[in-house]
Amino acid sequence: MKTQKIALDEIVEILQIKNRFLKRLYGDVNLGFNYTKSNDIFQFNFGSSVTYRVPKWETGFKLNNVISRSSSDTITSKKQDATASVLKTLNKRYYLMSYLGWERNTELGLDNRYLLTGGAGKIIFNDNNKRLLTGGGLSYNREQFNDSSSFIGNVEAMGIVEFKKFRYTFPKININAQFNIYPSLSDWGRIRMNLQANTSIEIFKDFSVGFTFYDNFDNRPSSDAASENDFGLTFSITYTFGK
Repeated sequence: MKTQKIALDEIVEILQIKNRFLKRLYGDVNLGFNYTKSNDIFQFNFGSSVTYRVPKWETGFKLNNVISRSSSDTITSKKQDATASVLKTLNKRYYLMSYLGWERNTELGLDNRYLLTGGAGKIIFNDNNKRLLTGGGLSYNREQFNDSSSFIGNVEAMGIVEFKKFRYTFPKININAQFNIYPSLSDWGRIRMNLQANTSIEIFKDFSVGFTFYDNFDNRPSSDAASENDFGLTFSITYTFGK
């Protein structure tokens, strides 16, 4: 077996790859809520992520669910998405990635969106407390809006920027922001953008509190959509496992 010597100050992260399937899983579960008295709206969100890692390969699953209700218990909007992803790391911090997903956003008039995306990118920097990742690729999706029962196919370019800042000593602090932009290639002039940011601070072992912010934009939503833009901010309690 070939060995390689590395200086201690060149090491920014060490991940233990355990020898059993269940022990290679790590992730989190979070619950959030928000209440706005002016319009008497209660917002609830649930999210979870699970990652399975082996050398050079990483697979993951993410689920987000945001539901807004009025005091009369009427659902005013839903924002839901689920994503399964695969990432392969290459030399010199390059990577290949692909993911399969589903989305719904009633505020934008979207009942269903199924998408398949593939691309590549590079980790620009990665040190002891922050990481910046960029990438791009192509995405194909099929969309169903609430003013039609039919699905429409759409081919898009994709750009992604992800920034993470973290601290491993108590109290652990995490800031994670991801921005995606999707200029359409088959519906020229249409642009979608998604932004999600999470912050958390550890209060005791494996439990943390923080805020989750999201912003979804579509300059050509359904004709019955209430808005081109949907955003929200919720307080969340998170449980982390496997780390």
